[in-house]
Amino acid sequence: MTLQKRYRIGVIGAGMIAVQHLEHLQNTGRAEVSWIVARRPDKLERVRSRFGIKHTSHDYRELLKDPLVDVVLITTPPHVHKEMCIASLKAGKHVLLEKPMAISAVELEDILEERAKHPHLVVMECSGRHARLSPKFRQVKELIDAGLLGDIYRVHHQHVARQERPGIEFHPEGKWFLDRSKAGGGPIFDWGVYDLSFHLGVLGDRHELEGIDSVLMKRGLDETDPGTEIYDVEEHFAVSMRLSRGLSYYWERGAHANVEVPNETRIYGTRGGIKLAYCTWDKPVIMLYDLDANGRARENILEVDMRQHRHDGYALWEHFFEVLDGHTQPVISLELAKKHLDIILKCCQFSN
Repeated sequence: MTLQKRYRIGVIGAGMIAVQHLEHLQNTGRAEVSWIVARRPDKLERVRSRFGIKHTSHDYRELLKDPLVDVVLITTPPHVHKEMCIASLKAGKHVLLEKPMAISAVELEDILEERAKHPHLVVMECSGRHARLSPKFRQVKELIDAGLLGDIYRVHHQHVARQERPGIEFHPEGKWFLDRSKAGGGPIFDWGVYDLSFHLGVLGDRHELEGIDSVLMKRGLDETDPGTEIYDVEEHFAVSMRLSRGLSYYWERGAHANVEVPNETRIYGTRGGIKLAYCTWDKPVIMLYDLDANGRARENILEVDMRQHRHDGYALWEHFFEVLDGHTQPVISLELAKKHLDIILKCCQFSN
Protein backbone atom coordinates (compact mmCIF):
# COMPACT_ATOMS: atom_id res chain seq x y z
CA MET A 1 0.00 0.00 0.00
CA THR A 2 1.42 3.37 -1.09
CA LEU A 3 1.38 6.06 1.57
CA GLN A 4 -0.37 9.23 0.48
CA LYS A 5 1.46 12.50 0.95
CA ARG A 6 0.14 14.87 3.60
CA TYR A 7 0.10 18.54 2.69
CA ARG A 8 0.60 21.55 4.95
CA ILE A 9 -2.20 24.07 4.42
CA GLY A 10 -2.46 27.75 5.24
CA VAL A 11 -5.96 29.27 5.22
CA ILE A 12 -6.71 32.91 4.51
CA GLY A 13 -10.11 33.81 5.92
CA ALA A 14 -12.01 32.48 8.93
CA GLY A 15 -15.64 32.85 7.89
CA MET A 16 -18.35 30.31 7.17
CA ILE A 17 -16.80 28.91 3.99
CA ALA A 18 -13.37 28.59 5.64
CA VAL A 19 -14.92 26.54 8.45
CA GLN A 20 -16.60 24.25 5.92
CA HIS A 21 -13.28 23.71 4.15
CA LEU A 22 -11.58 22.91 7.45
CA GLU A 23 -14.23 20.32 8.33
CA HIS A 24 -13.72 18.54 5.03
CA LEU A 25 -9.95 18.75 5.27
CA GLN A 26 -10.12 16.99 8.63
CA ASN A 27 -12.13 14.18 7.08
CA THR A 28 -9.64 13.58 4.26
CA GLY A 29 -6.79 12.82 6.68
CA ARG A 30 -4.38 14.25 4.11
CA ALA A 31 -3.69 17.71 5.48
CA GLU A 32 -2.16 19.55 8.37
CA VAL A 33 -3.61 23.04 8.65
CA SER A 34 -0.77 25.04 10.17
CA TRP A 35 -1.98 28.62 9.62
CA ILE A 36 -5.24 30.56 9.84
CA VAL A 37 -5.33 34.25 8.89
CA ALA A 38 -8.17 36.68 9.54
CA ARG A 39 -8.61 40.32 10.47
CA ARG A 40 -11.13 39.85 13.27
CA PRO A 41 -9.52 38.55 16.49
CA ASP A 42 -12.72 36.85 17.73
CA LYS A 43 -13.19 34.82 14.54
CA LEU A 44 -9.50 34.01 14.37
CA GLU A 45 -9.41 32.61 17.90
CA ARG A 46 -12.68 30.75 17.50
CA VAL A 47 -11.48 28.89 14.40
CA ARG A 48 -7.95 28.37 15.74
CA SER A 49 -9.28 26.83 18.93
CA ARG A 50 -11.85 24.61 17.25
CA PHE A 51 -9.41 23.10 14.75
CA GLY A 52 -6.21 23.21 16.81
CA ILE A 53 -4.32 25.40 14.37
CA LYS A 54 -0.83 26.37 15.54
CA HIS A 55 -0.12 29.67 13.77
CA THR A 56 -2.36 32.71 13.43
CA SER A 57 -1.99 36.16 11.95
CA HIS A 58 -3.97 39.18 10.84
CA ASP A 59 -1.67 39.57 7.82
CA TYR A 60 -1.67 36.84 5.16
CA ARG A 61 1.88 37.76 4.16
CA GLU A 62 3.09 36.20 7.42
CA LEU A 63 1.67 32.88 6.27
CA LEU A 64 3.42 33.18 2.90
CA LYS A 65 6.82 33.53 4.61
CA ASP A 66 6.53 30.02 6.08
CA PRO A 67 8.60 27.69 3.84
CA LEU A 68 6.78 24.63 5.23
CA VAL A 69 3.37 25.66 3.83
CA ASP A 70 2.57 23.75 0.64
CA VAL A 71 -0.90 25.07 -0.18
CA VAL A 72 -2.75 28.32 0.40
CA LEU A 73 -6.54 28.21 0.58
CA ILE A 74 -8.10 31.61 -0.14
CA THR A 75 -11.63 32.03 1.25
CA THR A 76 -11.85 35.82 1.43
CA PRO A 77 -14.35 38.05 -0.43
CA PRO A 78 -13.68 38.05 -4.20
CA HIS A 79 -12.41 41.62 -4.49
CA VAL A 80 -9.13 40.65 -2.77
CA HIS A 81 -8.65 37.28 -4.53
CA LYS A 82 -6.33 38.69 -7.18
CA GLU A 83 -3.92 40.25 -4.70
CA MET A 84 -3.75 37.17 -2.49
CA CYS A 85 -3.55 34.63 -5.32
CA ILE A 86 -0.71 36.46 -7.07
CA ALA A 87 1.20 36.91 -3.81
CA SER A 88 0.78 33.19 -3.02
CA LEU A 89 2.12 32.19 -6.43
CA LYS A 90 5.10 34.50 -6.07
CA ALA A 91 5.77 32.83 -2.70
CA GLY A 92 5.88 29.42 -4.42
CA LYS A 93 2.62 28.04 -2.99
CA HIS A 94 -0.05 25.90 -4.60
CA VAL A 95 -3.43 27.67 -4.46
CA LEU A 96 -7.04 26.62 -4.03
CA LEU A 97 -9.05 29.77 -4.72
CA GLU A 98 -12.68 30.25 -3.73
CA LYS A 99 -15.15 31.21 -6.41
CA PRO A 100 -15.60 33.57 -8.15
CA MET A 101 -11.89 33.98 -8.67
CA ALA A 102 -12.19 37.69 -9.55
CA ILE A 103 -14.76 40.41 -10.22
CA SER A 104 -13.32 42.18 -13.27
CA ALA A 105 -11.74 41.33 -16.61
CA VAL A 106 -8.53 43.10 -15.61
CA GLU A 107 -8.22 41.01 -12.45
CA LEU A 108 -8.80 37.82 -14.45
CA GLU A 109 -6.04 38.72 -16.92
CA ASP A 110 -3.61 39.58 -14.11
CA ILE A 111 -4.20 36.24 -12.34
CA LEU A 112 -3.75 34.23 -15.55
CA GLU A 113 -0.62 36.20 -16.46
CA GLU A 114 0.99 35.46 -13.10
CA ARG A 115 -0.14 31.84 -13.15
CA ALA A 116 1.67 31.33 -16.48
CA LYS A 117 4.96 32.20 -14.75
CA HIS A 118 4.61 29.25 -12.35
CA PRO A 119 3.76 26.14 -14.41
CA HIS A 120 5.02 23.84 -11.64
CA LEU A 121 2.36 25.09 -9.21
CA VAL A 122 -1.21 23.83 -9.00
CA VAL A 123 -3.85 26.55 -9.02
CA MET A 124 -7.53 25.60 -8.95
CA GLU A 125 -10.77 27.52 -8.51
CA CYS A 126 -13.71 26.01 -6.60
CA SER A 127 -16.66 26.23 -9.03
CA GLY A 128 -16.43 22.50 -9.77
CA ARG A 129 -17.62 21.86 -6.21
CA HIS A 130 -21.39 21.72 -6.80
CA ALA A 131 -21.10 20.95 -10.51
CA ARG A 132 -18.41 18.75 -12.05
CA LEU A 133 -17.57 16.56 -9.07
CA SER A 134 -21.13 15.29 -8.69
CA PRO A 135 -22.33 11.86 -9.87
CA LYS A 136 -25.18 13.72 -11.58
CA PHE A 137 -22.72 15.61 -13.75
CA ARG A 138 -20.96 12.41 -14.80
CA GLN A 139 -24.21 10.62 -15.64
CA VAL A 140 -25.67 13.49 -17.66
CA LYS A 141 -22.42 13.86 -19.59
CA GLU A 142 -22.35 10.14 -20.34
CA LEU A 143 -25.89 10.28 -21.75
CA ILE A 144 -25.01 13.27 -23.95
CA ASP A 145 -21.68 11.78 -25.06
CA ALA A 146 -23.47 8.55 -26.02
CA GLY A 147 -25.55 10.54 -28.49
CA LEU A 148 -28.90 9.77 -26.85
CA LEU A 149 -30.02 13.39 -27.17
CA GLY A 150 -28.69 13.99 -30.68
CA ASP A 151 -27.53 17.55 -31.32
CA ILE A 152 -28.07 19.84 -28.32
CA TYR A 153 -29.79 23.06 -29.38
CA ARG A 154 -31.10 24.57 -26.12
CA VAL A 155 -30.32 24.75 -22.41
CA HIS A 156 -32.95 26.23 -20.11
CA HIS A 157 -32.16 26.80 -16.43
CA GLN A 158 -34.25 28.42 -13.70
CA HIS A 159 -34.07 28.77 -9.95
CA VAL A 160 -35.94 31.58 -8.23
CA ALA A 161 -36.22 31.90 -4.46
CA ARG A 162 -37.22 34.46 -1.84
CA GLN A 163 -34.98 36.05 0.80
CA GLU A 164 -32.06 33.69 0.25
CA ARG A 165 -29.25 36.22 0.03
CA PRO A 166 -26.34 35.40 2.31
CA GLY A 167 -26.12 38.14 4.87
CA ILE A 168 -29.85 38.03 5.59
CA GLU A 169 -30.64 34.50 6.78
CA PHE A 170 -28.11 31.99 5.51
CA HIS A 171 -24.91 33.70 6.60
CA PRO A 172 -25.59 36.66 8.90
CA GLU A 173 -21.96 37.82 9.01
CA GLY A 174 -21.43 37.75 5.24
CA LYS A 175 -22.56 41.30 4.51
CA TRP A 176 -19.97 41.63 1.76
CA PHE A 177 -22.18 39.41 -0.42
CA LEU A 178 -24.53 42.38 -0.79
CA ASP A 179 -21.82 44.84 -1.91
CA ARG A 180 -21.03 44.82 -5.65
CA SER A 181 -17.59 46.30 -5.04
CA LYS A 182 -16.67 43.22 -2.99
CA ALA A 183 -18.81 40.41 -4.48
CA GLY A 184 -19.02 41.51 -8.12
CA GLY A 185 -22.77 40.95 -8.16
CA GLY A 186 -25.56 38.91 -6.64
CA PRO A 187 -26.64 35.45 -7.79
CA ILE A 188 -25.08 35.89 -11.23
CA PHE A 189 -21.66 35.78 -9.54
CA ASP A 190 -22.55 33.68 -6.51
CA TRP A 191 -24.30 30.85 -8.39
CA GLY A 192 -23.57 31.68 -12.00
CA VAL A 193 -20.12 30.10 -11.90
CA TYR A 194 -21.67 26.79 -10.80
CA ASP A 195 -24.41 26.95 -13.43
CA LEU A 196 -21.98 27.59 -16.29
CA SER A 197 -19.56 24.99 -14.93
CA PHE A 198 -22.28 22.33 -15.03
CA HIS A 199 -24.12 23.26 -18.21
CA LEU A 200 -21.12 23.96 -20.43
CA GLY A 201 -19.21 21.06 -18.88
CA VAL A 202 -21.77 18.34 -19.72
CA LEU A 203 -21.62 19.67 -23.29
CA GLY A 204 -17.86 19.17 -23.40
CA ASP A 205 -16.71 22.80 -22.98
CA ARG A 206 -16.98 23.27 -26.73
CA HIS A 207 -19.34 26.25 -26.86
CA GLU A 208 -18.31 29.89 -27.11
CA LEU A 209 -20.48 32.93 -26.48
CA GLU A 210 -21.64 34.47 -29.76
CA GLY A 211 -24.23 36.96 -28.61
CA ILE A 212 -26.51 38.18 -25.84
CA ASP A 213 -30.12 38.88 -26.79
CA SER A 214 -31.52 40.17 -23.49
CA VAL A 215 -30.55 40.62 -19.84
CA LEU A 216 -32.76 41.43 -16.86
CA MET A 217 -31.03 42.66 -13.71
CA LYS A 218 -33.44 43.66 -10.94
CA ARG A 219 -32.59 44.92 -7.48
CA GLY A 220 -34.50 46.62 -4.68
CA LEU A 221 -37.04 43.81 -4.34
CA ASP A 222 -36.26 42.58 -0.83
CA GLU A 223 -37.57 44.91 1.87
CA THR A 224 -36.00 42.88 4.68
CA ASP A 225 -33.36 44.95 6.46
CA PRO A 226 -30.01 43.18 5.84
CA GLY A 227 -28.28 45.17 8.57
CA THR A 228 -25.96 47.00 6.19
CA GLU A 229 -26.08 50.31 4.36
CA ILE A 230 -24.87 48.78 1.09
CA TYR A 231 -27.20 46.41 -0.73
CA ASP A 232 -26.58 47.07 -4.41
CA VAL A 233 -26.29 43.60 -5.98
CA GLU A 234 -29.00 42.27 -8.28
CA GLU A 235 -31.53 39.99 -6.64
CA HIS A 236 -33.07 38.60 -9.82
CA PHE A 237 -31.49 38.10 -13.22
CA ALA A 238 -32.54 36.48 -16.47
CA VAL A 239 -30.33 36.13 -19.53
CA SER A 240 -30.95 34.91 -23.07
CA MET A 241 -27.75 34.04 -24.96
CA ARG A 242 -26.56 32.51 -28.21
CA LEU A 243 -23.56 30.21 -28.17
CA SER A 244 -21.64 28.47 -30.93
CA ARG A 245 -22.81 25.19 -32.49
CA GLY A 246 -26.37 26.49 -32.65
CA LEU A 247 -26.96 26.50 -28.89
CA SER A 248 -29.43 28.88 -27.27
CA TYR A 249 -29.24 29.32 -23.51
CA TYR A 250 -31.91 30.79 -21.24
CA TRP A 251 -30.61 31.30 -17.72
CA GLU A 252 -32.51 32.71 -14.75
CA ARG A 253 -31.80 32.97 -11.04
CA GLY A 254 -33.45 34.93 -8.29
CA ALA A 255 -32.08 35.10 -4.77
CA HIS A 256 -35.09 37.20 -3.94
CA ALA A 257 -37.98 37.62 -6.36
CA ASN A 258 -41.68 37.42 -5.67
CA VAL A 259 -42.16 33.98 -7.19
CA GLU A 260 -40.56 30.67 -6.28
CA VAL A 261 -39.30 28.33 -9.02
CA PRO A 262 -37.47 25.12 -8.05
CA ASN A 263 -33.95 24.52 -9.30
CA GLU A 264 -34.31 22.89 -12.71
CA THR A 265 -32.20 22.43 -15.83
CA ARG A 266 -33.71 21.31 -19.13
CA ILE A 267 -31.46 20.23 -22.00
CA TYR A 268 -33.08 19.87 -25.43
CA GLY A 269 -31.63 17.75 -28.22
CA THR A 270 -32.79 16.71 -31.67
CA ARG A 271 -33.36 13.10 -30.51
CA GLY A 272 -34.09 13.46 -26.82
CA GLY A 273 -33.99 15.65 -23.75
CA ILE A 274 -32.98 15.73 -20.10
CA LYS A 275 -34.51 17.40 -17.07
CA LEU A 276 -32.92 17.49 -13.61
CA ALA A 277 -32.08 19.53 -10.54
CA TYR A 278 -28.31 19.31 -10.69
CA CYS A 279 -27.34 20.05 -7.07
CA THR A 280 -26.42 17.02 -4.99
CA TRP A 281 -28.96 17.90 -2.27
CA ASP A 282 -31.79 17.81 -4.82
CA LYS A 283 -33.52 14.56 -5.76
CA PRO A 284 -31.08 11.99 -7.21
CA VAL A 285 -33.13 11.66 -10.38
CA ILE A 286 -32.54 12.43 -14.06
CA MET A 287 -35.54 12.51 -16.40
CA LEU A 288 -34.55 11.25 -19.84
CA TYR A 289 -36.99 11.85 -22.68
CA ASP A 290 -36.49 9.79 -25.86
CA LEU A 291 -38.33 7.56 -28.35
CA ASP A 292 -39.08 3.87 -28.10
CA ALA A 293 -38.50 1.35 -30.92
CA ASN A 294 -41.81 2.39 -32.49
CA GLY A 295 -40.94 6.05 -32.44
CA ARG A 296 -43.26 6.87 -29.57
CA ALA A 297 -42.30 9.46 -27.00
CA ARG A 298 -41.35 8.00 -23.64
CA GLU A 299 -40.07 9.15 -20.27
CA ASN A 300 -37.29 7.38 -18.38
CA ILE A 301 -36.65 7.97 -14.69
CA LEU A 302 -32.94 7.38 -14.04
CA GLU A 303 -31.80 7.05 -10.44
CA VAL A 304 -28.35 8.52 -9.72
CA ASP A 305 -26.24 6.47 -7.31
CA MET A 306 -25.09 8.99 -4.70
CA ARG A 307 -23.94 6.47 -2.07
CA GLN A 308 -20.23 7.04 -2.62
CA HIS A 309 -20.53 10.81 -2.74
CA ARG A 310 -19.87 11.95 0.82
CA HIS A 311 -20.13 15.72 0.33
CA ASP A 312 -19.37 18.25 -2.39
CA GLY A 313 -16.72 19.94 -0.23
CA TYR A 314 -15.05 16.65 0.63
CA ALA A 315 -15.04 15.67 -3.07
CA LEU A 316 -13.41 19.02 -3.89
CA TRP A 317 -10.48 18.40 -1.56
CA GLU A 318 -10.08 14.76 -2.62
CA HIS A 319 -9.91 15.96 -6.21
CA PHE A 320 -7.47 18.75 -5.38
CA PHE A 321 -5.14 16.29 -3.65
CA GLU A 322 -5.30 14.03 -6.72
CA VAL A 323 -4.23 17.01 -8.82
CA LEU A 324 -1.41 17.82 -6.38
CA ASP A 325 -0.31 14.18 -6.52
CA GLY A 326 -0.08 14.45 -10.31
CA HIS A 327 -2.80 11.87 -10.99
CA THR A 328 -5.30 14.11 -12.79
CA GLN A 329 -6.00 17.60 -14.11
CA PRO A 330 -8.30 20.14 -12.43
CA VAL A 331 -11.97 19.77 -13.34
CA ILE A 332 -11.97 23.57 -13.51
CA SER A 333 -8.77 25.09 -14.81
CA LEU A 334 -8.19 28.81 -14.38
CA GLU A 335 -8.73 29.19 -18.12
CA LEU A 336 -12.19 27.61 -17.85
CA ALA A 337 -13.04 29.66 -14.77
CA LYS A 338 -12.03 32.77 -16.71
CA LYS A 339 -14.22 31.72 -19.66
CA HIS A 340 -17.26 31.43 -17.38
CA LEU A 341 -16.56 34.72 -15.64
CA ASP A 342 -16.07 36.46 -18.97
CA ILE A 343 -19.63 35.41 -19.89
CA ILE A 344 -20.92 36.73 -16.56
CA LEU A 345 -19.09 40.02 -16.97
CA LYS A 346 -20.46 40.47 -20.51
CA CYS A 347 -23.98 39.84 -19.24
CA CYS A 348 -23.47 42.49 -16.56
CA GLN A 349 -22.10 44.95 -19.12
CA PHE A 350 -25.06 44.29 -21.45
CA SER A 351 -27.50 45.13 -18.65
CA ASN A 352 -25.81 48.48 -18.08
